[in-house]
Amino acid sequence: MRFIIIGLSIIFFTLSVIVTFKAQGLPVRTTSYQDNRKDVTATSNQEVMSESSTVIKKTTEDQDANRAIVADLQAKITLLEDQLKTKEQVLESIKTTDAENTPRTLAVFDGGTFRSGKSAINNAALSTIENLVGEISAAQDRRVSIEGHTDNIPTGNIFIDNKKLSLRRARAIADILVARGISPDRISVIGYGKDNPIDSNDTEGGRAKNRRVEVKLMPKEGKN
Repeated sequence: MRFIIIGLSIIFFTLSVIVTFKAQGLPVRTTSYQDNRKDVTATSNQEVMSESSTVIKKTTEDQDANRAIVADLQAKITLLEDQLKTKEQVLESIKTTDAENTPRTLAVFDGGTFRSGKSAINNAALSTIENLVGEISAAQDRRVSIEGHTDNIPTGNIFIDNKKLSLRRARAIADILVARGISPDRISVIGYGKDNPIDSNDTEGGRAKNRRVEVKLMPKEGKN
């Protein structure tokens, strides 16, 4: 029993020495866990603020760049619109010039306007002639040409050939225009007969197209 007590005493003594030795070898810490946590929190806040500042700065720069791009696009669009407007004005000017420099057909009275071999006008064509009066009156500085045409079938009248018949039909249209107020000095009447067909005279349909009177608004004086 004595030996057991002595052995345990030696063991406790040895453990005490070891614990004391280790305690003396440990470094002394001057900061607590709470202090470390404060330092970490402060560092994290600084990093977050730095990242936020970077994001805000980049966003501002992106917005400025986008504004510059939008302004540049708007300037280009405005330039294109101006160029398009200029081209449209040029085209409109060309169209106006062409319209003034070339004859314009106002109406074509086909073979159904007149009875076969006759120059009397059917009532159905009168409304078309009334519409012509307004157009011709609006172009006071331009002359009117009324041109008569026939097919190649003889008239059956030894005193009136196709050329005379076409001239009479053209004059019938001119007389109505004069009666509606158009000056006869502005009107020229021509009968071409069968000389200027627009279709074949070998078919009834073709001959019907060739029997016609064309009313044209001529170019201004000195423009042709």
